[in-house]
Amino acid sequence: MTVELRVNGNYFGGWQSDKIDRGIEQMAGTFDLSVTDRWNTNEGQQVMQIKPGQACEVLVNGAVVITGYVDDTGPRYDKQTHSISVTGRDCTADLVDCSAIYKSGHWSKKKLEDIAADLCAPFGIRVITNTDTGEAFGSFSIQEGESVFETLERAARMRAVLLMSDGQGNLLITRAGTVRAPAGLTEGDNILTAEARFSWKDRFSDYIVKGQAQGDDENYGETVAQPSGSIKDGAITRYRPLIIMAEDQGSNATLKQRAEWERNVRAGRSAHATVTVHGWDVGGQLWVPNEITHLYSPWLYADLDMLIVSVGYSEDDSGSVTTLQLALPHAFDTIEGVKQTRLDKKMRKKQGSKEKGITQPEWEFQE
Repeated sequence: MTVELRVNGNYFGGWQSDKIDRGIEQMAGTFDLSVTDRWNTNEGQQVMQIKPGQACEVLVNGAVVITGYVDDTGPRYDKQTHSISVTGRDCTADLVDCSAIYKSGHWSKKKLEDIAADLCAPFGIRVITNTDTGEAFGSFSIQEGESVFETLERAARMRAVLLMSDGQGNLLITRAGTVRAPAGLTEGDNILTAEARFSWKDRFSDYIVKGQAQGDDENYGETVAQPSGSIKDGAITRYRPLIIMAEDQGSNATLKQRAEWERNVRAGRSAHATVTVHGWDVGGQLWVPNEITHLYSPWLYADLDMLIVSVGYSEDDSGSVTTLQLALPHAFDTIEGVKQTRLDKKMRKKQGSKEKGITQPEWEFQE
């Protein structure tokens, strides 16, 4: 793979090592590159200095995967080597680092993408939406001291959507993907290493979301004073309740959806896998986050579709590998997604595993 850093129209390559991370649970992709001091220069000419704060792009085989800024640079040398390290992040890193500021800090009857556009505009970041974000918020406000990301993440939880960088310097509002990855992951074939983790630590038997709703001529009094929504996780066999205060005003119906989303996310994240494979691509197509791949690994009790939550590209003297973080697709589902998960689960049970002896109770989702 050819990896280049473009700064002020100049391309730099010849990496000693490189690491690039992107994911649907991180607002900004990151890169960490180590380069020799004579890349892309004529013999005897001093290497061009790269400064923190400069706009940059990271390209893999000519395709831009990160558009952002240099965070840190570190030249070093010893008797044998001279090198420079360069780290940076997507443009959307500013949304993570910086405080949320907007006029009065309050919106009425605005959709999530409108609020995001208002907060992102001062940073020169465009908001792209490829999914329905639901109804407008009746009322939504910045909480004192919040970063832009924290403000938008609260709103995104209420609408069960994901916030991530698209690699081109934009903020993408999306949902869990359905596009298939370039290949499946198969034990004994393309998997180098794999591990799974199953946990009940952050799961609960009952999820109760409480909030308040704005009254009107038809809805008032107790109806709007104490709305709540609840859902159970049938997999948790002992009493473990969790009360969540809603991030926004809502009716019983929307609060129940918020409770269901909380259950799904926690259940999905309680069972995950980490897999490494050779190289960064399959037939010229990069492994990327938010795609579906099939994981077949008897050692991990797995024979099912998984969502690629994040990808990490790394390269050093030993070669290049991709590290894939995988979770159950319903970890990021809406109610409609849960219906599909139920259907997929019935189909898996009907079809059975590819080989006898593979059981996957840890991966099952119960209601």
